[in-house]
Amino acid sequence: MIMRIKQGEKELLEVLAQRYYQDIFRFCWYRTGSEEAAWECTQETFLHMIRFLGSYKDRNRFKAWLLAIAVNVCTDYFRGREAAPVDEGMMEELPAEENQFHRAEERDRVFKALNCLPQYQKEAVILRFYYDMKVREIAGITGVGVPTAKSRLRQGMEKLKGIFESGEGI
Repeated sequence: MIMRIKQGEKELLEVLAQRYYQDIFRFCWYRTGSEEAAWECTQETFLHMIRFLGSYKDRNRFKAWLLAIAVNVCTDYFRGREAAPVDEGMMEELPAEENQFHRAEERDRVFKALNCLPQYQKEAVILRFYYDMKVREIAGITGVGVPTAKSRLRQGMEKLKGIFESGEGI
């Protein structure tokens, strides 16, 4: 599809955006802690996708490439701002199966705990556990070496464990 877009079938851009919109929005939502900020960052990510699609090399890693753009857009969003506080009603709006109150409650606790992590650890944890990325992929998306990505993931998980054990902030 990307090859066809590069050859001039611009109407396929919408199909491509629809295919990845939810994943990118969800990442931006977890990363920013705000629905409004997530929407802005998602839109910006897809504008960057359109602008730089010509430089994408087809390696069957489009989602990783798009997530790397989202990481950069979210980082730019936070420049000069403090991290957004958790929107208390946000987790209720995420898709949840009926009669799954405890699952939604647990998801809310996880989300709040994630917001206690530094952004670089939060990114690593989200990419690993919400997007099932391998450490090497996380390193590529975030623009760091594999040892650094591994360290960020390990430190983030240790901090999350401490947060859950102490109950602080959640």
